[in-house]
Amino acid sequence: MVVVSGRMKRRTFLRGVGATGGAALAAGLARPAEGARPGALDRLKQAQISVVARATPPGTGAVAEMPLGDGFSARRELHNGTLALRAAPAAGGRDAVDLFVTFRGRSGAPAGTISLALDFGAWSLDNYLMLPGACYAGNRFASRFVGYPPLLTEPADIGPHVPPIVTDVPRLNLHPGPSGLEIAAADLATPAAAIFSPIAQLGIIVLVDPATSVGRTGITVSESDDRTRATIAVATPFAPASRRTQSATPAPAPRDRPAPAHLGESVTLRARVAVFDCPSVDKLTERLFALRKALTGPTARAHTLPFSAAFAAHEARVNARFVPQQGFFAIGARDSAYSIWQTGWTGGLGATLPLLAAGDKRSRARARQTISFAVSGQAPSGFFHGVSDGKTWYDDGFTAPLPPAPADAWPPRAPPYQHPRWHLVRRSADALALLVRQLTLLEQQAAAAPRDEPSAPLDPTWGKAARLCAEALARLWERHRQFGQFVDVDSGELIVGGSSSAGIAPAALAQAAAYFKEPRYLQIAEESGRHFYERFVEVGMTCGGPGDALQCPDSESAAALLESFVVLFEATGDRRWLERARSAAHLLASWVISYDAPPSGHGCPPPGPIRATGAVFTDAQSRIGAPGYVQSSGAALFRLYRATGEVALLELLRDTVHNLAQYLPPREQPDVAVTTVTRLADGCARADTRDWLAADGGVVPAAGLYDAIALLSYTEIPSVYAQTDAGFVFAFDHVEARVKERLAGRLVVALRNPTASEAILRLYAESADDAARRLAPGAILGAPTAVVPPGGAVEVTMPPMTARR
Repeated sequence: MVVVSGRMKRRTFLRGVGATGGAALAAGLARPAEGARPGALDRLKQAQISVVARATPPGTGAVAEMPLGDGFSARRELHNGTLALRAAPAAGGRDAVDLFVTFRGRSGAPAGTISLALDFGAWSLDNYLMLPGACYAGNRFASRFVGYPPLLTEPADIGPHVPPIVTDVPRLNLHPGPSGLEIAAADLATPAAAIFSPIAQLGIIVLVDPATSVGRTGITVSESDDRTRATIAVATPFAPASRRTQSATPAPAPRDRPAPAHLGESVTLRARVAVFDCPSVDKLTERLFALRKALTGPTARAHTLPFSAAFAAHEARVNARFVPQQGFFAIGARDSAYSIWQTGWTGGLGATLPLLAAGDKRSRARARQTISFAVSGQAPSGFFHGVSDGKTWYDDGFTAPLPPAPADAWPPRAPPYQHPRWHLVRRSADALALLVRQLTLLEQQAAAAPRDEPSAPLDPTWGKAARLCAEALARLWERHRQFGQFVDVDSGELIVGGSSSAGIAPAALAQAAAYFKEPRYLQIAEESGRHFYERFVEVGMTCGGPGDALQCPDSESAAALLESFVVLFEATGDRRWLERARSAAHLLASWVISYDAPPSGHGCPPPGPIRATGAVFTDAQSRIGAPGYVQSSGAALFRLYRATGEVALLELLRDTVHNLAQYLPPREQPDVAVTTVTRLADGCARADTRDWLAADGGVVPAAGLYDAIALLSYTEIPSVYAQTDAGFVFAFDHVEARVKERLAGRLVVALRNPTASEAILRLYAESADDAARRLAPGAILGAPTAVVPPGGAVEVTMPPMTARR
């Protein structure tokens, strides 16, 4: 959240909601049903919220309206068919209800659009609206229509205390007058709408099916001009009226076009509505986290490639991009500076950490060279320059030549900016966090090295660079009480304030405090962590993480804040950070795709399809699913589970890390830097719930980002985790694991490898008491291993007897 006049009230972000309107023709007649009426319906009525079915015959523009009333069902005869609305208790308690709208067309009469609406008779600007992965706090922010990649240019838009400004994304109106948005349910991480009313202390979650027999469903939100009434409606088939609903595509994709029903066909639209006491936004996100798969159901885990085999493939991919002349790992196809080197954000030191930890001798040596190259790009301020073509350093004004764009790119390319010294603070915060971890790792490796095989000495310039960067962040905080989004890379002066872009900064400073033994850094880490929680996570919106989306809501800074809060708990032992981390995890989960879209026959690399579950929408502007968290393994979820015992956190993490291998191209050619196969795959290491997207010529190189996420995941997440005293076993890897026997302090676990590749499994076991302690550095990499042949099975003891001594 941004600061306005030194402070920003929380209610600024507690705004949102709406729907689709239309002239009503006549009311339907309610018909009572047997059984107890679901409590959710009574709660809606008490809150002045009506459940209404609507139908719009094609070509007429007229809307037939039918409220549910006080019964379980309603039915209305229309000139072209029958409209029915039915309510049924939902599994899991009286606070949820399943609603069904069915239209059966008469023979010879064309069908149209049907919708299910919640009409809010008492609406408020203070209400909070979320559409997972697309809209947070109603996206009720100032907006600018600019080309890609967008930056602010008007003087009035630039400054430390300017409220968030977003690109042309679906949003509710910040100003008086008409207000509404529309979006396909399949464009959301979870097809749902979530509303929090602070006045009524009420939470409402509407879950919908992403498609029906006649096409995709859409969610529309509209508000009355005076913002005292609103409607949230789900309609099928979805025919968007606004281009902004199509993400970055220039025209509706084939599956976006509605498929008209056959004459006389029956069409049913389903929604599940949960209505519950809700004192805050974080309780709303907590409930959404619990319900996000309730309608779409669990997703299958296809075992394809073990972590160990996937790590080897990624290691080969990264080595194929090594630039020997300058001595660093390029992060992409090298067709522009943006795919050669970027510090932090989407590139940089994310791949060198896991290669130093688990790579072969060649990879470790090249990782060291890459670190030296990275720190050579430090500005006098202590911040690191952002982009390099290997010869010249550039920063975040997009002054480096942009990569080529497709002819039909939308939005169109932006003109060159005159911001040559703008620096995305998040880049340096990322770099500091990764650099300190690598310094710590290298010192541990040196201490453990045999005397006859000493490791190479640390370059003293690396530690000096880390200290200078920590000082730059500390000065920025002490001067402005925020890290902002953009600073002057040479002077360190704040240019664009607000946002949670540098959400990893508290973790970076806490780690720097431990490494340099500097308590001041930890104090700033705690102060800034509280600031980020109160002004962003607590009000249900993080923004500004990506450098190419203005200050649109995003998942990247949410993932960074989760890591920061877990690190602060580990550094201080203060359990308040656990509750803050849980809130951050629940908010982050709203960006993670929770279901597999129906197979479309598309895929990248071909033939597809790719399972969407576990991919993470990066931001509200692109709504493209990255393979994982940008850029981290998500291991903070594992560490948070150890402190809380919430298995759902492990399941959320597994959805992502287990599906990473599917993005690897077939017939990988690791010794060729750029081939047709690798170029195609590098541009497509991402997902959405509609179709695969071709390379769009953006400034985010998919290849290096994917490699970094995957390498970090395979070194920081165990293949199989167990709590011995609870008899609990959980497999992240492409393996089946079950407890065969419980013994004193250990488990006998049967492991089966259903894949066609050998699996070298890291097995991490501990007691519940052990789980309450901080995870030791290198604990996952140091865990015992088991080798399971392709299609084979073994039995192992967790932990092995040698590990118990």
